[in-house]
Amino acid sequence: MTSADASRANWTAMKIIDCLAPMAPRHPWLTRRRLAVLLVALLAVGAASGQPAPDVAAGDGFFQRYTDPDPRGLERDIETARHALAAARAKGDPLSALSIAADLGGMLTTARRESEAREILQPALDEARQLPPSETRGWLLLNLATANQYLHLSEEAAVQFAEALEIARSLPSLELQHYTLHHWGRLLAETGEFERARACFSEALALRVQLDDPRQASSRRALQALDAFEPERPR
Repeated sequence: MTSADASRANWTAMKIIDCLAPMAPRHPWLTRRRLAVLLVALLAVGAASGQPAPDVAAGDGFFQRYTDPDPRGLERDIETARHALAAARAKGDPLSALSIAADLGGMLTTARRESEAREILQPALDEARQLPPSETRGWLLLNLATANQYLHLSEEAAVQFAEALEIARSLPSLELQHYTLHHWGRLLAETGEFERARACFSEALALRVQLDDPRQASSRRALQALDAFEPERPR
């Protein structure tokens, strides 16, 4: 069973638990924690036997994944970025090209085109690694990590989130920090690392409040959703 299978199994189990939890008052032994153990084990057996893990009907199986409210506008922005990237390459301006590639990859992931995003972001990151650490490299790492997250490459994504955060703190770049913390928190929630997810969302929220960034509302919603999503904790 791969880490991606485990992540999908854990997330699917949590969704099923939300449906079964109302039965608990009639069956005292049926706690959320016991359901979690049973369901993850059953899903793991299915994955080991070669049977695919069941799809999650609601929310496409990810924790609070962002959906652009203007998909047509997003597609226009993607095409504009493609032309800008080609122009920067043609002018021999690698720094601008890397920055545009980071933005383009992020937009493609938002458009649910993660594989295409990865094809752009990975070579751009390889190129950026030939230069001193920079905010652009941090954004490339963050956006590649997010694409890998949605491709169910959780371990690879976690390493890239960690590196992006290290760069953000060393520069420092508070904007890159709060974005990375929030996105990493989503991955941690999906892989069942709830305390670490809570720490990421809380730190992201503190930075967004400090910057008076309107995205603080998103971090607050994530913390509230985590409270509802997290399995029963010992009191």
